Amino acid sequence: MAGKYKVIVNNLELELRRMRAEGQARLPSEQELAKTYSCSRQTVRAALDVLEQKGLIVKRKGAGSYLADSAFANRSVFFMTEDCDKYVRPELIAELKTLLARSGYELKTFSTGGTIKGEARVLAHVKDERPAALISEPVKDLIPNPNNKTIEDIIASGIPVIYCNSGNAPAGAVKIAPDNRRGASLLVHRLAELGKRNIACIFRMDDSSGLDRYQGYLDALSELNLPYDEYHCLLLTYKDKKGTLIGNDRIISQYAAIVTSGVDAVICQNDMVAYHLMEVLIRKGVKIPRDITIASFDNSYYSSRGAGFMSMGPEEGALARSLAKTVIAASEGRSVKDITIPWSDTFS
Repeated sequence: MAGKYKVIVNNLELELRRMRAEGQARLPSEQELAKTYSCSRQTVRAALDVLEQKGLIVKRKGAGSYLADSAFANRSVFFMTEDCDKYVRPELIAELKTLLARSGYELKTFSTGGTIKGEARVLAHVKDERPAALISEPVKDLIPNPNNKTIEDIIASGIPVIYCNSGNAPAGAVKIAPDNRRGASLLVHRLAELGKRNIACIFRMDDSSGLDRYQGYLDALSELNLPYDEYHCLLLTYKDKKGTLIGNDRIISQYAAIVTSGVDAVICQNDMVAYHLMEVLIRKGVKIPRDITIASFDNSYYSSRGAGFMSMGPEEGALARSLAKTVIAASEGRSVKDITIPWSDTFS
């Protein structure tokens, strides 16, 4: 019985979400559930006891079990990312808020500061408030994270978790992200079409999107028989990137001094990094894009300010639509799956 009743609990939690979405209240009888799950009524009773302890159902003597009035009543969706105030694509949050609001959900944003401690603080709030779903842009998703156990507990408690822009997620979480490896390859090919031969890069080393983009960059160099120079590849941590963005451009300045000799293009992790690299290079007298072409990802407002660098983003609105659709389906107990977002074939 030990393993069986846990399976029934997990399945019934999804069924209860569906019932809430469809306005149903009464659960099947113990006998019907025992037949459905091919188990004894004692095993069903144990599962129902767990659901009652969680506050998801109420048992009425002689009348059966019913969905509790307060079960899954929270219509908030949490969005957890490194820095909401300096989010590189604020339009994504705005679009997502609008799409979720149409179905009666409210989006709440939380910043982790890019730290394990900050992420733990937000996750504790998730456990206390029990939102309809959690969208997470995780902290340093390439290294073992002590918060993963908490995230697994959150998923096991019936709260859907959607990983956004991450290719690495705990079991049970849904992943929605662009194909970053292919994206970087597309940028290299585009630069090669423009006649660029010595292409450098700046990527995150503690983030799965950075690793995938770096691998796509290497794949394309090999495919096109372009030279690779490890000294032209700058691999940043979150701390390095944050220092760069708040005015401590020591790392970028040192890197700029290297790439001004013999490099004709640089692919950056995102538009923020590209914009700051461009500023440093311009101060050094480099003409952008005549001397060095800068390319990056996100197609954000940084690249639409007449900045002078090219940027590639996902298809317009695709990420917000996929996130909203998945959140709503998961919160209502319907089946969801991982989604790969296509890249747009246009560059800013």
